[in-house]
Amino acid sequence: MTGRVDGKVAIITGAGRNIGEATAQLFAAEGARIAAVDADEGRGSQVVERLNSTHPGVAVFIQADVSEEGSVQRMVRETVAAYGRIDILINGVAISDNKNIRDCSFEEFERTIAVTMTSQFLTCKWVAEQMIEQGEGGAMVNVGPPQASGVATGRSPTRRPRGAWPI
Repeated sequence: MTGRVDGKVAIITGAGRNIGEATAQLFAAEGARIAAVDADEGRGSQVVERLNSTHPGVAVFIQADVSEEGSVQRMVRETVAAYGRIDILINGVAISDNKNIRDCSFEEFERTIAVTMTSQFLTCKWVAEQMIEQGEGGAMVNVGPPQASGVATGRSPTRRPRGAWPI
């Protein structure tokens, strides 16, 4: 089966579960080749196994902490080594534990910011470098948790960066 992204190479971060996994399934069904990226090797590998059982050879797993620049650079290199290019980046990784501010340590807050926000900067920066080198452009989509927009009713300390903290 082929579709709108037939033959394109897509990096999908946070592919080990939830929106990332669903996005990987959709893109595979539409004909893309997938670099499924997750920090959790078990979850990511299972998703790739399921994708390849339905669409043989469509996906590779890349374990990466996308909040670390060196890990992102390696992710880009491994994707290019596997598929020769990158056409699409879907940033689906986030931490959204909905902790009350009183229950969240500063270290947890910093990790949430790094994984949910810094990772988008790093992945866009290094994937853009690859896309520019290829000379054909590409597409990048940053998917954020609903807490980032203040839409959710959760109690995450990162829910409203400029608003009041829930207590």
